[in-house]
Amino acid sequence: MAKRVITWALPGVVFTVGFAFSACISSQGDPGDGCPTDPGSGGGGIGTGGAGGEGTTSSSASTGSGPGPVGSDDVGGVDGNNFHHPEDPASAGQKNPFEILKERAEEGPPEVRTRLHSCSRIPYTAIGAFLASRGVNLAAVAPANQPPTAGQLYAAAGDSLGAARYDVRQGEASFYTVAAATKLFDIFVQSAPEIIANIESAPACQLSAGVGKPMFDEVTGKCVYNSVSCIMGRPATDDDMELCNLMIAQADPNSPADLANKQRITVAAFLSAAHTCE
Repeated sequence: MAKRVITWALPGVVFTVGFAFSACISSQGDPGDGCPTDPGSGGGGIGTGGAGGEGTTSSSASTGSGPGPVGSDDVGGVDGNNFHHPEDPASAGQKNPFEILKERAEEGPPEVRTRLHSCSRIPYTAIGAFLASRGVNLAAVAPANQPPTAGQLYAAAGDSLGAARYDVRQGEASFYTVAAATKLFDIFVQSAPEIIANIESAPACQLSAGVGKPMFDEVTGKCVYNSVSCIMGRPATDDDMELCNLMIAQADPNSPADLANKQRITVAAFLSAAHTCE
């Protein structure tokens, strides 16, 4: 009879003891009222350690199990690698929408902002093809003790310009770095004299079969619309033509060397502005 009573009552006793033990721990993992907190008391409360009885913390902050406060840079997640992104745009650390709108307005109209935020670099092979189509001889080699030609600069600038490296399975860069933009401008500066000399005979810049235009008018010395459009890859605007002529007008009329330098700088500047999102 006693054995039957024990068998019937034992599950209830176990449940009661387990429920009482769980009640000693609050939702934050801290001991509840009336629960033993002394590690040496043998009560088995939260914070009891192993050897030496040192307590352990169980808060989410120590384990990274929860995100930090809104607007903070705290890292959440069990692995500690999930950044906390506040959903409220007005919370601490978030920009005011009107401040963002003001910044966009200062950057200029949509066509300018688009170039600032979504402009990718020209692929390395495309740069070479473009230069060749505008009259640059990429195979030309400079004499000894002379600056390298545009073709030599281009051939040696693969890494700087972010060309793909298939031997190490490295893809081509998508955007310009400072080094890439600087190297490209160097190439444009060296390309300018060849472009000025050969653009009239370059098939890509001819209006019809065998008919082309010079870079600068032989009589007035001003920039030629068709050629300016050709080096930029788009129709030149009135502002483009005005700026081009203003740059040429800075040359000393009594110095052919200065005029040649101004023409070279003008062509290089237009190439750089058109093909590096400046």
